[in-house]
Amino acid sequence: SVTNPAGSALSATDFTVIVAPAITSFAPASGVLGSQTVLTGTGFAGTTAVSFNSTAATVFSVDSNTQITATVPLGASTGKISVTNPAGSALSATDFTVIVAPAITSFTPASGVVGSQTVLTGTGFAGVSAVSFNGTAATVFSVDSNTQITATVPVAATTGKIGVTNAAGSALSATDFTVIVAPAITSFAPDSGAVGSPVVLTGSGFTGTTAVSFNATAAVTFNVDSNTQ
Repeated sequence: SVTNPAGSALSATDFTVIVAPAITSFAPASGVLGSQTVLTGTGFAGTTAVSFNSTAATVFSVDSNTQITATVPLGASTGKISVTNPAGSALSATDFTVIVAPAITSFTPASGVVGSQTVLTGTGFAGVSAVSFNGTAATVFSVDSNTQITATVPVAATTGKIGVTNAAGSALSATDFTVIVAPAITSFAPDSGAVGSPVVLTGSGFTGTTAVSFNATAAVTFNVDSNTQ
């Protein structure tokens, strides 16, 4: 406003006093490169920069003094979001998780029965929405961290690669997970022999075999050559 002896006048529009920004929340809390997140807070007027873990967002809009919409920039990594204006800067209290394509480096144990658990180790597990065993979806799994998943071997699973999927992509294990099924003996040769002589059994489901016996007498020495021998 301006005042003189003849009267006063008010501006038609507001003058915005820029104060230091503060970030109270953001949603969603994770996303892939190029996705958007909406920041809520105060003091966003005059914002000149937004960054994700120190990587500048080249695309953002100041929707109001209390809201900014920002696009996750190329090169961003998981960490705090920051907002800067002429009065100062602010960091989010929590991390924004950048979802990258997953990678499986290992899993243990390497075999198990339906219903057993295996622990996957790797990277980019944040936001994982699906785990599969040789193409069969695991209905029960937990993302323990960005580097670990615990998955339960689903009904109908068969021996093969483990797959993991998130919004940024998919990954397959380098090696097979062996699903242990009940064994079946189809043949053996020779069909007779002296004590101490070897016999080769042929069949299926031999992985994980813990005992072999001859008419209920345990064989002290045996080798599981493969899942079928």
